[in-house]
Amino acid sequence: MNSVENEKKTSLMKYNLEPCEDPGTPQFGSRIGYNFGVGDTLAFTCSSGYRLEGASEIICLGGGRRVWSAPLPRCVAECGASATNNEGILLSPNYPLNYENNHECIYSIQVQAGKGINISFLAFDTEASHDILRVWDGPPENDMLLKEISGSLIPEGIHSTLNIVTIQFDTDFYISKSGFAIQFSSKLQYFSCRDPGVPMNGTRNGDGREPGDTVLFQCDPGYELQGDERITCIQVENRYFWQPNPPVCIAPCGGNLTGSSGFILSPNFPHPYPHSRDCDWTITPAEISNNKLNLLLLDAGIIEPNYDFLYIYDGADSNSPLIGSFQDSKLPERIESSSNSMHLAFRSDGSVSFTGFHLEYKGKAVPGFLFV
Repeated sequence: MNSVENEKKTSLMKYNLEPCEDPGTPQFGSRIGYNFGVGDTLAFTCSSGYRLEGASEIICLGGGRRVWSAPLPRCVAECGASATNNEGILLSPNYPLNYENNHECIYSIQVQAGKGINISFLAFDTEASHDILRVWDGPPENDMLLKEISGSLIPEGIHSTLNIVTIQFDTDFYISKSGFAIQFSSKLQYFSCRDPGVPMNGTRNGDGREPGDTVLFQCDPGYELQGDERITCIQVENRYFWQPNPPVCIAPCGGNLTGSSGFILSPNFPHPYPHSRDCDWTITPAEISNNKLNLLLLDAGIIEPNYDFLYIYDGADSNSPLIGSFQDSKLPERIESSSNSMHLAFRSDGSVSFTGFHLEYKGKAVPGFLFV
């Protein structure tokens, strides 16, 4: 064999030993295998909650160029999922990156019959009042809503009475955030009703959870009860649930106030108020017909400058003299009317929202309107 043939043979042997390039590892995933020679195989898996998009295995190919049989796969968090295992993770789309706008994502969890489901939140951050997560005991058509959540506070755990849970995540057209990471696991079914909780901005009276037990709910001043004030633990075969569902306390958008004193809050206070709202309050206390009214600032929230406004009128409607229009955080500490009535009109546009305002009104004998 001459020197030229030897060089060719040596060159061929060296080429056959050349490996493929390191393909890397998918973000939110892992790789099995560290050899990149011709014929070597690498396998990929994703962390819980992510789906593998692409080939689960790739092979280093020989030939004119050292290439892998397929591109590096991706691990993606999808909009919606169906889980039938006893434990796992559910993620908002693109997590931990921001989710997309104008989406409805449905997640279904089903465990063994005769068991319930525990849900805990590892992370939670959505646009308050606009991008909403709803958790249902069973399918939504059962009308057994366990919880409706938005904002940036980590919610408390949720416990189903059925072996099926449906989670619905709806996003609007505007702001998006990082979303949620939910952990679920199966559990033995309760033989009593779940803890009904205490509504935010409210109180509960009663701790019984056996069939026939009742509990009562009441809201803090300025908030209204949405739902029934009294609920009862009901047993139907092997299911235990509250009838009706536990109520929530909301800050209403407008109303007629006739008490000698009271509170006015922007909708959803202390969370951001909703977009595109027209809220009107009329204050005409029956017991102080010959006195004036005062408004006092209790909590200096924020109204979006130049776009959202609170108008305050010296009288019972918007045709009365305008005391002032307020925005940003420039609400005065006190406003006084010249009569026993005031009209407040709050207008929000379709974009950014802030915490709003919290006011207290009183008769002239006790200094007036407080903004909280």
